[in-house]
Formats: sequence, structure tokens, C-alpha cells
Amino acid sequence: VSTMGNLDAGEVFSGYLALLLFSSMMIGIGLFTSSIGNNQIVSYLLALFIGIFFQIIFGMLGQSLPGIPGHVLDYLSTSTHFESMTRGVLDTRDILFFAGISFLMLVFSESMLIRKRFA
Repeated sequence: VSTMGNLDAGEVFSGYLALLLFSSMMIGIGLFTSSIGNNQIVSYLLALFIGIFFQIIFGMLGQSLPGIPGHVLDYLSTSTHFESMTRGVLDTRDILFFAGISFLMLVFSESMLIRKRFA
């Protein structure tokens, strides 16, 4: 690929990091939805809808709502964080966003599994 043009190593690295962090967030969401129910198809669809909300709906609502609610929803949109990372900008807010949601989903999954074990 580098024979066709100049590759910026920073953009490539941050793009791969963005993909890794986004994937870990979606895996965490999938684990959480799996821990909620017993049906795999329902868990998949719930994870898909949560992913769509993070990717598309929050971004559209964040762009259309004025003021603080718009800023909050725009911050919750994964496309905002993903796009800045794929341009080569490694901001700690973006990294902490993906890592924080991944961590929260893992904690929620663990609490649901503990609840099911002792119920």
C-alpha cells in the first residue's frame, strides 16, 4: 500500500487503536446483553440496537439538540470519538470514552452473573 502513496504511521496506528477500542466496547456491550438474558438472538439484537444508538442515534440527536443536552448526546456518540482517532488525533478523552464504556459493561456483566448465581 505504501508504494501507492505516503502512509502516515501515526494515522495508521491511531486508526488501528480506534478499531481495537471500538471493538472492545462492542464486545463489552455484547457480554452485558448476554448476561441479561438466556436467549442468544435476543441478546444479539439488544447489543445491535445499543450499538446503533451509540453510533448513529446519539450523533444525530446531538447535532439537532441545542445546548447541554446536545453536547452530552454528541459526546456519547461513538462516531465523534472514532473519527477523531482515525484522523491521527490521539486524545485521552476518546481513549477514556471507549475504555470506560468497555469497563462499565464488564462490571455490569459481572454483577448480573453474580446476581444470577445467588438468585
